[in-house]
Amino acid sequence: LKTYIPEKKVWVSTVAYSVEIGVDRCAETMVFKGDENGITNWGDLYFESHGYETNEEILRKKHEEIVRKIRSGEIKLEVEEE
Repeated sequence: LKTYIPEKKVWVSTVAYSVEIGVDRCAETMVFKGDENGITNWGDLYFESHGYETNEEILRKKHEEIVRKIRSGEIKLEVEEE
C-alpha cells in the first residue's frame, strides 16, 4: 500500500511478506520524503512494525490510521522541521 500526502511531501508505504523481512516481522510501514512523482529520499522518517500480521484488511486499516495521524500532526516527521 502506498499513499502520497502532498501537504507533508511524504509517501507512506506498507508492505507485507510471507517470510520475515526483519527481526520478528513480516509487515511494516515506513514513511519517506517525496513528491507526486515518487520517493526522493529513501531515508525513513517514520517506521512501524506490524509483526507477523499479513491480513490485507487489517494492514490497510493500520496504513490508513498512520496516514491520518501524519495529516493531523499526531505523528511528527523530521521532514517538517527542515
